[in-house]
Amino acid sequence: MLHSIRKLRTRGRIALATGGVAVLAAGAAFGTISTTTASAKGGCIKMLLEFKLQGLPVFEANLKGADQYAKTFNICKPTYGGPASASATGQVSDIQAAIAAHVKVIAMTSDDPQVPATALQSAMKAGIKVVTFDSDVPSARNFFIQDTAYNTIAAGVLKAAVKFAGSSSTIGIMSSTPDATIQLAWIGAMESYAKTNYPQLNGGNFGQIIGYGQSVTATSLTAAESMIHSNPTIKAIIPIDGAAVVGTAEAVSDLSDSGKIGVFGIGDPAPNATYYANGSMQGLFLWNEIGQGALIDCVSELAVENKIKAGTTFTCPGVNWKSLNAPGKWTVAKAASKTTGATKNTIIFSGPLEFTPSNYKQYNF
Repeated sequence: MLHSIRKLRTRGRIALATGGVAVLAAGAAFGTISTTTASAKGGCIKMLLEFKLQGLPVFEANLKGADQYAKTFNICKPTYGGPASASATGQVSDIQAAIAAHVKVIAMTSDDPQVPATALQSAMKAGIKVVTFDSDVPSARNFFIQDTAYNTIAAGVLKAAVKFAGSSSTIGIMSSTPDATIQLAWIGAMESYAKTNYPQLNGGNFGQIIGYGQSVTATSLTAAESMIHSNPTIKAIIPIDGAAVVGTAEAVSDLSDSGKIGVFGIGDPAPNATYYANGSMQGLFLWNEIGQGALIDCVSELAVENKIKAGTTFTCPGVNWKSLNAPGKWTVAKAASKTTGATKNTIIFSGPLEFTPSNYKQYNF
């Protein structure tokens, strides 16, 4: 077991640390549950923090928040984990090693809703809490931290693109892979919104123009250029993956289409400063990824101590949530919602943030 842990640490794959569990303070009998900022039992909660892949700015920002607020929620110092390229299969060995190391909680996002399920189910049988975030594994987790309601972010980015391009224009979508769970959910929500509000988009069939960049910037750039060449009337592209955002903006810039083809995506502002400056990026929508990292810590602590369940409303003291664009109070969903995309035991982190050429410099992620 120790050999496995050392091997994984050397590879920089998972966050494993020593420690016990935290004591949480419950609220009033009919009130809101909250965490404490210290543990009466001592030690910290051992956690595997596993990402889809290494190097994406969104996950680096998650890690920044999780690291910054780990002590607040008695989590052992997390480190970056995940395969070098998008591969749910590559996450399975990390999960198995975490089980052997007797962690208390696995917090992860997966590129596939099925591949890691068996390993996560084994973890749960071993008494390990599983908290998914960003992208869910519905059959094998205790709680899912959904970034934002699918309908609100889908409506926001599509409305911005239509405002630029027109309600009867041609608009494409750049995704990562055909089976990326959260991106499929966003695309579905955009298609539903377009059907009701913009029935003439893409000749009445919005969603028919989709490119895939495999979460690789160079591949995304090539796919976006191919999309532009294949659709000469295209007026806007909506990239919904971090690498796709950069690749699409670079494609528009390289083809001298800045300002002619609008780019409105879902992604972080900081990696796209160049494209805001040269006019090839018009707008991005996301949530505060640093704040989401803090919530991962809080929910992990509450989950380990069995302090939350479906229907629970809770707070996470010790964090200035307003500064992290988060509500500060959350409720665990009791049932599925077609409107928000939430399922049972889902926690929606926040509403979407819009990053424009006039405000993107305010956000350092």
